[in-house]
Amino acid sequence: MISGIYGLVDGSLIQQLRFDTLSNNLANVNTNGFKQDIVSFDEALTLKYLTSVDMSSGPVVNTGNKFDVALEGPGFFKIQTSAGIRYSRDGSFTLNRDGMLVNQNGDQVLGQNGPITLSGGDLTIGRDGQISENGIPGDKLGLVDFKEPRFLQKEGMNYYVYKGKEGDILTAEKITVQQQHLEKSNVNVTEEMIRMVESFRAFEAVQKAIQNTDEMTSKLVNDPELL
Repeated sequence: MISGIYGLVDGSLIQQLRFDTLSNNLANVNTNGFKQDIVSFDEALTLKYLTSVDMSSGPVVNTGNKFDVALEGPGFFKIQTSAGIRYSRDGSFTLNRDGMLVNQNGDQVLGQNGPITLSGGDLTIGRDGQISENGIPGDKLGLVDFKEPRFLQKEGMNYYVYKGKEGDILTAEKITVQQQHLEKSNVNVTEEMIRMVESFRAFEAVQKAIQNTDEMTSKLVNDPELL
């Protein structure tokens, strides 16, 4: 009886984790480059990796903004933050007052030679990440990929931090850059809503089972003749 309660509690916690994950996905449906999280039921039972990140591409939309950049294929932008280098798929960039290319957090976008500084001229960014102003080539976007993507961890602010070996950070090769475009979230609202309803119903069912088991246990304790 007690072991059954433990199993039901575990099931309740798993459904709560799934519901919270789905809620976070839906909250970021309009976040550029956001990748949805997925709860793996089997993995949750082994208490290993409770969630994984779906790295599939989101839809790419035309914005007409010359500073917007979308990535197609595996890879990330390198961003210099106060906490160190972080990685992101959000290519919504702008120029700060010092002429440096920054993201919406105000952090510097890194090229192959470090922070990218622009003069404000006619900007073009090639499909290989080559940056040119007034037809004159400058730096290239510092686009990276990872030998062990499973060591990428979300950190908030639409950033990832890499917990693997530094030597496993590679130059992205199978990637295409689209200027004046942005990659949107890969969250499918309809599918997430269906999963959320399923999760809520499963949670309710487990809670009902816990309540019934508790009532049965109470009766057995208080009425020895039922033993």
